[in-house]
Amino acid sequence: MTDHTIRPPWAKRQFRFGHPAWMLMDFVERLQGTIDRIGPLVHRIDEAAAHRIHEGTWSIAQNIGHLGDVEDLWQERLEDLRRRRDVYTPADPVRFQKTAERHSGRPLGEIIAEFNQKRKALIGAMSGASEELQSADAFHERLQCRMRLVDCAQFYAEHDDHHLLRIRQLVGIFSRRRDETIGKDAER
Repeated sequence: MTDHTIRPPWAKRQFRFGHPAWMLMDFVERLQGTIDRIGPLVHRIDEAAAHRIHEGTWSIAQNIGHLGDVEDLWQERLEDLRRRRDVYTPADPVRFQKTAERHSGRPLGEIIAEFNQKRKALIGAMSGASEELQSADAFHERLQCRMRLVDCAQFYAEHDDHHLLRIRQLVGIFSRRRDETIGKDAER
């Protein structure tokens, strides 16, 4: 696996959009799959490891919590499309840093359950989107492009994968440390 340090930070990434509207459900399937991927990814991680900060970055719990927190922004952007706003509600990094902190002391199961609940609402809204909503678009200021609902779904799925990759990296780091500790204990 490639070291994450050579991957651009999320805020620096660029995307190519332009998929046909019928591909919305392909991306919705990826969004649904995130719910199914989180549990097996963290099932062997204890609460202490899930909340451990590594190299000053978010913990596993904070990464999962962020996926739940950002669902509120995704719903705001759906509302932007419904109301035919010209510009999407922007992401606020300060807001997400503050909301990430609230996950520091929460049980991992509670964080996952909150994400699942919020994600199911997004999936329902996207799955039931009218043709009018699917054809609406708004301008994304950071990306400097107009995005339709199918583009948003792609963007959200990429965002999920970005955080799932980081969670997988952290699980690997903490699992290796645990295994090394067990090995040292066995040698004694």
